[in-house]
Amino acid sequence: MAAKLKEARRVEDLLTAHEVSYVVEVEPFSRTLFGTLRYGAAFYVIAGQAEYCRSQLVAAGFERGVLRDSASRDLRAPAREDA
Repeated sequence: MAAKLKEARRVEDLLTAHEVSYVVEVEPFSRTLFGTLRYGAAFYVIAGQAEYCRSQLVAAGFERGVLRDSASRDLRAPAREDA
């Protein structure tokens, strides 16, 4: 998960250099102090390349943005009961 455009471009460069096919989607990744969603670039690769990509990203200094399968979080606004 890349929080900034510069970081996302560096991740794209790394994955492209390693000839990894990937998809990028804009996803919520945190909330501000006032509850507003913050968005970042989420990179998706096929399951067979996931661990390889994680290791390459960590080696390149992107450890903070590397998510594990079990790390998925639901950041959507809670459903209203009266809706």
